[in-house]
Amino acid sequence: MSKIISDKISDVFVQPERSHFTHMLAKNANYFGNIPGSKLKPIFKLISDTSYEQLTCVGYNPYTENMEATFSIKKPAGYSGNLCQAGSFEHVRFYLDFHDGLGFIDQGSVAVNVHDIANKKDCNGASILPIQYVATLKKKTSRFSNCRTPLLPTLKAILSWSVDPPAASPTWTPTWGNVMNCDVQIKPSWVFNPKDLTVDLSNYFEIAAISPNLTTKQLLEITNVDVNLLLPQPVNPSFTDLVNKYDTLKIPTTRTVYKKVLNMIKYPTSELTMVDKSMLENLKIDIHPIIDNLIALPIDTSKANVDFEELECVGLDLATESLVATLKIKKKTGFIGNLCDAGSKEYISFWVDWDDKCSWQYVNTVQLKVHDIDMKGDHLCYSVSLPLDATFHRKLCANPNVIKVRGVLSWNVAPSTTNPNKLEYYGNRIDSHVQIKPGKPLNPNDIKPLFNIIGGIDVDHVNDATGLTSAGAFFAYNGVAVPTGASFGGIVVVNGPSFPGYRYKIKITNLLEGTFTYASNAFTVVGYINSGTGGAVNQYTTQTPDAGGYYPFLNPEQNTLNVLARFAPGTDDKFLVEMEVDTISGVFSKRIQMDNTWPVIQLNVNDGGDCTHYTKGDTITGNFYVYDKNIYSWNFASTWGTGTAAAAGTTNTPPMPSNSFSIVTPGNAYPCGSISLSAVDKTIVDSQSVGHYAHASYAICLKDKK
Repeated sequence: MSKIISDKISDVFVQPERSHFTHMLAKNANYFGNIPGSKLKPIFKLISDTSYEQLTCVGYNPYTENMEATFSIKKPAGYSGNLCQAGSFEHVRFYLDFHDGLGFIDQGSVAVNVHDIANKKDCNGASILPIQYVATLKKKTSRFSNCRTPLLPTLKAILSWSVDPPAASPTWTPTWGNVMNCDVQIKPSWVFNPKDLTVDLSNYFEIAAISPNLTTKQLLEITNVDVNLLLPQPVNPSFTDLVNKYDTLKIPTTRTVYKKVLNMIKYPTSELTMVDKSMLENLKIDIHPIIDNLIALPIDTSKANVDFEELECVGLDLATESLVATLKIKKKTGFIGNLCDAGSKEYISFWVDWDDKCSWQYVNTVQLKVHDIDMKGDHLCYSVSLPLDATFHRKLCANPNVIKVRGVLSWNVAPSTTNPNKLEYYGNRIDSHVQIKPGKPLNPNDIKPLFNIIGGIDVDHVNDATGLTSAGAFFAYNGVAVPTGASFGGIVVVNGPSFPGYRYKIKITNLLEGTFTYASNAFTVVGYINSGTGGAVNQYTTQTPDAGGYYPFLNPEQNTLNVLARFAPGTDDKFLVEMEVDTISGVFSKRIQMDNTWPVIQLNVNDGGDCTHYTKGDTITGNFYVYDKNIYSWNFASTWGTGTAAAAGTTNTPPMPSNSFSIVTPGNAYPCGSISLSAVDKTIVDSQSVGHYAHASYAICLKDKK
């Protein structure tokens, strides 16, 4: 153990291995001994330390295809600054192992910006720590199965503070953070039986293949074919068959008859109750002890029966500000049918205490279809999410807004929407503290022109003088870092708070030419509909300006990411983007520097235009040139090494003849090879990625020596 030398941050002492983490890694990449097989000797062994942050749940939603990892921030300091500063990042890389012999397949990574937040007590006298965050990423790798053969891959999440876990390295362990695995369920693919089809689908599939980005709704409008109506509607086995099956499998009768008996309690004199009572009597099921069991209050007021399912985590996806709940299915049967049947539902209701007054406000309830599945392990992990509209609950960064949220789980019966403490017979509830993103405080009567993200970057990280990104910039919706001094290219997306009932315009002025225009194109935004089996499912709304050139503000459920405009100014000029709100005085503006020009590269090989000019053992010569006003990096490579040339750079090369190279080929060299040059600039492309890429390569065939 190293001796303790601590740095003081906000009256909290942080060990040097944390406060000087990147400096120590710069000295020795294996400083903490978490690189197996490394020739670098560790200085201080520290692997998977969870004292500052820790993964607590991983889950997957078969309907949205979102992989979600919940993690706790446990301390008030150690995260490189408060909310008014840059802070640091918690990186989460996801993997999926489909148990097909290919092992864990990298699905990509996402980052969450975290900060030092002083600890305090909430209205119940409990600490606000830990604070629960969620990292969300859509599944990348596709695999197909039908309802008769459940596909149950293992989801792995690696949490790492300050360092992005290396790609395609599922066995890598972080210094700060941890690893979690859980089996998940992939949604079965649609299976059409041609014998059952009465509609010609050839035109439908032809258009879908040509235009893969079309939604089923858009395909319906074009072809008049609704494929959802062609799917066989699943039904559950007969109640008698279910009782006999579950009796054989030792499933408690309470579970099997749960919903029927609840309806008997609720409607004791209805005709349906009389029919159900008669059926249960014929099956020799005594409902009296079951009724007594169902109305008994749980000993633990936060937990009822969790033998079959249990809610384990509730957190907030900071990027999209969506509440996320993760639950475990703990048994193979007891869910009223397999994946080919209708199954049953898990309901999760969300509640929020916005103002720390120990007063819960109901948000909404989401649903998740569950089934009898022959899982290989002890459980399956599912997650559901629900967008949370925090427009009128923002606070400035100097006043962190940590609120309390609650998730209530109930099987096959919707939970209460009026009593946050009520539990049904099956299920439990979880309370968590989450952090709302800082911003300008607003109230419903305080309407003002405002947008907070432009080109994927929050406006505070765009320098208003240069129009380029400032230090510490990152993409607002996935936490991926962006180079300092990055310009913008392609499509510029503007996001900001919505004020339904009002209209707005986006004015775009070319500051070089002094001309302006208003955004007038139609664009589609994504919202959610809280219906169906997967909870919040997507809906699409097309925004079109009216005769006066105004777009309407949409309700939050229609526009989850609050997209206000999508436009492509083109050129390499600087633009002023202004927002006007009808009947409201003032404007909100931001300058952005555009760059729609790719890097210029040139690669010359001195072979007189003959790719067979050189013989094995010869020295290949030539030169190369790279230029971009916003260059990020370039790389030079060849099959035979780089010889006298620099292999990479982050600044432009001198003018031609620029960098020369001289590459000695081995006498026994492989005859076919190439020389390549690539370059990338700093431009934020289409508000979602960094870099215009340019690439050039030259093939060379070496002749044998005579």
